[in-house]
Amino acid sequence: MSSPASGNPRPFAPRYPQLGTGPVPVTSAVDPAYFELERERIFRGMWINLILRDSELPEPGDYVVRHLEAQDATVLVVRGDDGRLRAFHNVCTHRGNQLAPQGAGHCAGFQCGFHGWTFDTRGRLVFVSDEQRFHALDKAALGLPPVHLDTWRGFVFVNLARRPAQSLEQAMSEFNADLKPYPFERMVLAGRYRYTVNANWKVTMNAFQESYHGAFVHKLSVGQCISPQDPYLAVQRIKLQENGNQSISVHLAPHAPSPAEKLAFDFGATFTQGGDATTAFPGTAQHEVRDWGFDLNIIFPYSRINVGAGWYYVDAFWPVAHDRTVYELAYYFPMPQRASEMISQEYSKIVLRDLSREDLATNEATHRSLRSGAIGQMVLSDQEIAVRHLYHTVAARCGRELAG
Repeated sequence: MSSPASGNPRPFAPRYPQLGTGPVPVTSAVDPAYFELERERIFRGMWINLILRDSELPEPGDYVVRHLEAQDATVLVVRGDDGRLRAFHNVCTHRGNQLAPQGAGHCAGFQCGFHGWTFDTRGRLVFVSDEQRFHALDKAALGLPPVHLDTWRGFVFVNLARRPAQSLEQAMSEFNADLKPYPFERMVLAGRYRYTVNANWKVTMNAFQESYHGAFVHKLSVGQCISPQDPYLAVQRIKLQENGNQSISVHLAPHAPSPAEKLAFDFGATFTQGGDATTAFPGTAQHEVRDWGFDLNIIFPYSRINVGAGWYYVDAFWPVAHDRTVYELAYYFPMPQRASEMISQEYSKIVLRDLSREDLATNEATHRSLRSGAIGQMVLSDQEIAVRHLYHTVAARCGRELAG
């Protein structure tokens, strides 16, 4: 398959005329008031991927606590003694103390460290210290405040709205057909990284939404995968959905492997080896893209499920404040059956780690420059239409007009 750029250097704008082609204002990336608007109109009502698989909480009493800064909430996800996975606000219904610290663990229940109130793994209040001194206490009405939880192909999502505007299945939209066939259950968690970045969540995410930067930002890590005939990795496939979801395919040119790459290639599936369109991996766009490498699948507003041929990674750009983001990345590979496969997987993990760190390296300087007011808008190419799409979707959700 030939690249769209070979016949038309601007193939995507005609497909999405509603996005326009003009400059995009930077206001939403630097204005604290805009962040508060996003918090109210986007973050608190969307299905949020916790970067967690339900298989990671296999036993009754297994739990995870996640602090969601953008939602001003801390969520407790626990496998009940009935085997059901539930989510609650991590707050004691007595005086509001948090029950468990952020992290993961296993327990028979949750006891508040303030006054000893105790809740079981289904969220029910089962013990109140000095209960006789309370007035008309109704323990049945004082269970942990529930949070909507659902799973999609084993990924755990929560929604903090009182009544979600749509189901998780509806929110996943076209991913239900395109991504659902991927064999996620064949792979296990192999590593996790978290980085704090002093930049807006959109600025941070923008660095991961296009390949235009590849020849410059990634010249040391994967420069061998960029050919002189395609120096700017002209994107061959982009799908932009009305609800804000995106799918972008990244291709990698065939190349003579370095000694480390060759060793890894010989032992198993690796990140930089490219794809074979004749044997497309299920749930990917491998059959549509020449020299396919992997697909970036963005679930609006700020998480992704990115799939390759025999590996995948999930990440999120957690908004903390208008000028601070936590980037989290979790890798999944098949359980290695021998030492050679472990070597191959370790190579891919290091490449992915380095790529993400290179992308993040631009964020803080970019945010500082935007905050300075030196420029008031961004001029975007057709290659960067996913960036444009994100700003348009955010503006629409916030009830704002976006020029361009």
